[in-house]
Amino acid sequence: MLAVEDGVAPAPDRTFELAARMHQGLILCGADLAIDYANSVALAMTRRWNRPLEGQHLWDAFPELTGTLTEAHIRHSLSSGEASAADIPSPFRDDSWLHLQTFPFGQGVALLMRDITADLQRHRLADVKSAMLKAMGVHGGLSYVRMSARGFIEVTDDNFCTLVGLSAERLKRVAMADLVELSVRPHFREQLEGVLRGDGDRRVTTHLLTNGGTVASVDAAIARLHGIYGTEGAIMLMTPAQTA
Repeated sequence: MLAVEDGVAPAPDRTFELAARMHQGLILCGADLAIDYANSVALAMTRRWNRPLEGQHLWDAFPELTGTLTEAHIRHSLSSGEASAADIPSPFRDDSWLHLQTFPFGQGVALLMRDITADLQRHRLADVKSAMLKAMGVHGGLSYVRMSARGFIEVTDDNFCTLVGLSAERLKRVAMADLVELSVRPHFREQLEGVLRGDGDRRVTTHLLTNGGTVASVDAAIARLHGIYGTEGAIMLMTPAQTA
């Protein structure tokens, strides 16, 4: 029964109720590293699900953590009273990453876990894209244009600017079809609109007008840029057209 002082009952400890509603995995341990509580998210992330863990020693319940960087962070927080954090490969699931935070809680320590696999994959894809664009620039024979859902130029690389003899600033918001020679423009527009409608990516050979008054023949691949809400535009890669 709750002690009553001056006729007022102390507020109940609702720590576990709060922890149960969290979207991050949380494990609370006492000073002896016996588990006081593990919320359902933590159980799912560690593949324990319906196993009762309360009262077990942390290393017995999670032998995957023994001898790892996570153990070092937990012991550091417990002994020093300092919070700590690290991004680690998940010891519980292949090809997964966790952001771990450890901090003192009561007389013991808390372990907070968040799955960051999707974030790291996005960063990795961004790094891959950046490296590909740099490689294209070094190659010199490849040109790149990103267009909006209406076919207007949004981004160009230096190679394309050199090809048509115009700066990136002057090319921005220009309709890509307007750079195509008049005689083949209807065909190019039809191909581009087909990609933007989602009718499939395609390869075309076309002729671009240049600022020097010449025509540059290119072999181009046009691919739909698909986003969360549908078509966000198209990517066009070009090389000088091969002559017979």
